[in-house]
Amino acid sequence: MLPSRRAPIVTQVVVYKVGSADETFGHTGIAHFLEHMMFKGTPTVGPGEFSRIVARNGGRENAFTDFDVTGYHQTIAADRLELVMRMEADRMANLQIVEKELTPERLVVLEERRQRIDNVPSSLLDEASREQLFGLHKPYGMPVSGYVEDVKKYGPDDLMAFYKQHYTPNNAVLIVAGDTNGEAVRKLAERYYGPLASRPVEARRRPSEGGNSLPQRVVRADPRVAETRWSRDYLAPSLRLGLKEGETRHAYPLAVLARVLGGSETSRLWRSLVLDRKVALSASAGYSGASLGLSSFGFDAQPAAGGGVPEIESALADEIKKLLDNGVTPEEVEGAQNRMLAQAIYAQDSLASGPRQYSAVLSTGGTVADVDAGPARIAAVTPADVLAAARDVLREDRAVTSVLTPVEK
Repeated sequence: MLPSRRAPIVTQVVVYKVGSADETFGHTGIAHFLEHMMFKGTPTVGPGEFSRIVARNGGRENAFTDFDVTGYHQTIAADRLELVMRMEADRMANLQIVEKELTPERLVVLEERRQRIDNVPSSLLDEASREQLFGLHKPYGMPVSGYVEDVKKYGPDDLMAFYKQHYTPNNAVLIVAGDTNGEAVRKLAERYYGPLASRPVEARRRPSEGGNSLPQRVVRADPRVAETRWSRDYLAPSLRLGLKEGETRHAYPLAVLARVLGGSETSRLWRSLVLDRKVALSASAGYSGASLGLSSFGFDAQPAAGGGVPEIESALADEIKKLLDNGVTPEEVEGAQNRMLAQAIYAQDSLASGPRQYSAVLSTGGTVADVDAGPARIAAVTPADVLAAARDVLREDRAVTSVLTPVEK
């Protein structure tokens, strides 16, 4: 429960501890397909009625599927919390999946993939890069949307089996944010979720190794691309899993490192590649430790006019060498920490960011205490911690370089 009195509204989030990385090759896309079918009705709420009831009551709702989680959320007036909780609990236990609803929704799912993946060159490149980084047909190397041939073959029994296997209250996290209190939320949760029977859930597993034969280079030339984009991703530990014993300790230092190297227009990469050398129009770095399995540490840059990929790679190599030889300064670490701590504070004041932050940790093996301790753990990171993480992660044998280019005329 994340209380906020700024407006008389609440957000309910239910996150299930299942995502596309819990699928196996030949059975991909089923988590995402089921997310769509969760709106197709129960014996008491007909197909499509969930969304229509929320809209009639002045609210909005949506859902998402990711590699590790599937989530459903509604934002509505505070006095309508009971309504959405009752409906969410209903479809947690009483979903109906029939061929009449499944067949047209399959077309929606496939069209969504065409729009978001097949028609977006950068998304196609990202899929190919993930296959190399995490391994072909491995949990994080397969697309969240699934392979088309898999999605085309699912029937009601397949989806219902997946639903019964994973959609149970003991495999879910409930977060309520907004204008209410813990006592009121507990009473409603006990009334609507409390009676639902739990079921055994298998332990989730993720591989502790990445793709074979790294490093790799993936190049995609596409007539729909106007300007070249370049990126490089390194296999990295998360808060939960590392490639070797003890690497999870690098998660918080890697978050700080991403800020130092490429978190803003005052970062090292921006100053070097964009302002000084003028080989890039933009340059950034990114990392997230909120993963049940391995994660990645990435760089991204857009070459400047007259420049190209070789200039980007040469400049980045120089910056990485400087980092690994000399480390980072206490001032750089402190500046990154201050920005991250401010972001954490602002997140607590948002009906979207706060629940998202808690759900990411709670659904991948963490606790409320882990979320609450996050700022202190960030503040405890030292320059030596950052350098140790950089030396362990920024290695050629863990990298995939990706280049998206126009088609040469």
